[in-house]
Amino acid sequence: RCVNALKLVGIPEPEMTLRNYPHELSGGMCQRVMIAMAMSCEPKLLIADEPTTALDVTIQAQILALMEDIRNRRNTGILLITHDLGVVAETCSRVIVMYAGNIVEEAPVKELFANPQHPYTEGLFNSLPNIQNRTAMLKPIKGLMPDPTNLPEGCAFAPRCDYATDECSKRCPKLTKISDTHSFACLAYEHEGFHIKRGNE
Repeated sequence: RCVNALKLVGIPEPEMTLRNYPHELSGGMCQRVMIAMAMSCEPKLLIADEPTTALDVTIQAQILALMEDIRNRRNTGILLITHDLGVVAETCSRVIVMYAGNIVEEAPVKELFANPQHPYTEGLFNSLPNIQNRTAMLKPIKGLMPDPTNLPEGCAFAPRCDYATDECSKRCPKLTKISDTHSFACLAYEHEGFHIKRGNE
């Protein structure tokens, strides 16, 4: 079963790999072994927490392709936890954006990338390099993440938000549907005429 599990994730000469210690394998090989271990019980859902961390771009692409192949062959659902929006765009069908332990936006990937609505989601996209305008300055999200053991009253993102009002620091927003497939949690949306500015608007 172990040999078959290693074959599933494309490890060459799995019989020999079984005799290796972890430090004798590359980072990419170790990731493949971890995926093989996770898949050995034939789960319906694979939870992958930052599966490409510390891997170079080439190995990262191989691991993502491997996970997609397993998903297609085994009909396994994958819950991918990552900070890498490039990985999200390449591999996911639906995305949930979380901040300080709460869901702040949820939508299909294409819809979210085309029309992000929550100020935190906007901040994530604004902090990415623009490959079409290499001289453009990055716009980082101001401030720091709150202490998860001592969250502020109201919206946790309010101290870092360009759209925050006094009400935001007093009341916690609820997840609100703006379409059949798109939801986000922001008090600013309740104000008539609210619109997050994009790019050169």
